[in-house]
Amino acid sequence: MREIDLTLRSDETLRERLEPAARAIRDGDLIILPTTTFYALAGDATNALAVHRTFKAKRRDPAKPLLILVDSLAMMRPFVDAVPDALKELEWRLGGKGLTYVLPSTNRLPEELTAGTGTVGVRVERNEVVRELLALVDLPITGPSANIEGAPPPASADDALGPLRDWIDVAVRWYRSSAGEPSTIVDLSSNAPRILREGTVPSADVLGLLGAA
Repeated sequence: MREIDLTLRSDETLRERLEPAARAIRDGDLIILPTTTFYALAGDATNALAVHRTFKAKRRDPAKPLLILVDSLAMMRPFVDAVPDALKELEWRLGGKGLTYVLPSTNRLPEELTAGTGTVGVRVERNEVVRELLALVDLPITGPSANIEGAPPPASADDALGPLRDWIDVAVRWYRSSAGEPSTIVDLSSNAPRILREGTVPSADVLGLLGAA
């Protein structure tokens, strides 16, 4: 396993330092990296084997879908049926605080990732490390917290590496997360939006904005 410590000074650019992590993603391997909330277990979201290994590493119930991370609505569009106006409004107003959107998925994602639900959770990441990595690989990556299912989400690389070291090809070390809560999950897969999980963004803020829209 290789570690990339971004807290240390380097003459390389962020993109150059992240190239080994991008190469691991392209090869179907798993990495650990920081996000706007907690450290995530990331792999190529379009690679069925990488998705399967993510479930195995987390000991995740196969009935529970994985969320994916993208860097923009443009990267999101090929993997969802449509990007509703409500999502655009939420992302503009509140996306920076951490929102995950559940939307009908296309067949470009492995069925195991969606757990056969026909929907996928998508978050537009604002963390600069994730955004640089996504620009390098030019495809969505899985983004569940880097922990064994049921354990607390990891706020640091060390928290994540403890139980997952044997599954990881690259660990990207960044500063400790101060999020405190996971992202808020908003189900936009039907005409009746609903909150599936309240996290970094209060439900009242989301529902109030949806009502105004």
